[in-house]
Amino acid sequence: MQLTASVRRSLQARGFLLLEVVISLLISAVGVLALMAVHAATVRHGKLSQHRALATQLTQDMAERLRANKGQALAGAYDISQSFGAQAGALPAASGGCDSSALNCTPLQLAQADLSQWRQRVRAALPEGAVQVLRPAGQMPADVWVAWREPVPATDEFLSAAKECPASLLPGAGPGLRCSHVRVGL
Repeated sequence: MQLTASVRRSLQARGFLLLEVVISLLISAVGVLALMAVHAATVRHGKLSQHRALATQLTQDMAERLRANKGQALAGAYDISQSFGAQAGALPAASGGCDSSALNCTPLQLAQADLSQWRQRVRAALPEGAVQVLRPAGQMPADVWVAWREPVPATDEFLSAAKECPASLLPGAGPGLRCSHVRVGL
């Protein structure tokens, strides 16, 4: 049985049509994958912006606490020099019976309560949140650092992240560390 020329052309046309459909599906799949990658990057950068905004608020919070209790700030009661890795464990217990709203606190108790509350807020607001307050002995300004780990860091951001954090915070940090900094003058 021989196929007529018109039947042969019809079968060839169907073959080309099938090939065109497969190619268009392949192109569409590549486009969808590209859109998914852009969406994932947008979500990651949105979360990074949210973390940065929270960290900025938290560093400003400590700056105000330092200015409010200047004597203890100059005496070193607010200084924290632990590295990121050293702060990974449980937070120290809150100071006994004094909080920043109590009127019966001594300035030192107020400083201890401020640090405890602030560190708890940082840990609750940011993934693996850690802090540092560094300053030259008996002098101001103080450098207030808030650090956190981005849950899904991009590989191209590792080098830039390491440059934004002080060397004293880096031991034990690993990849994905981010920092926010405020210099506080009294």
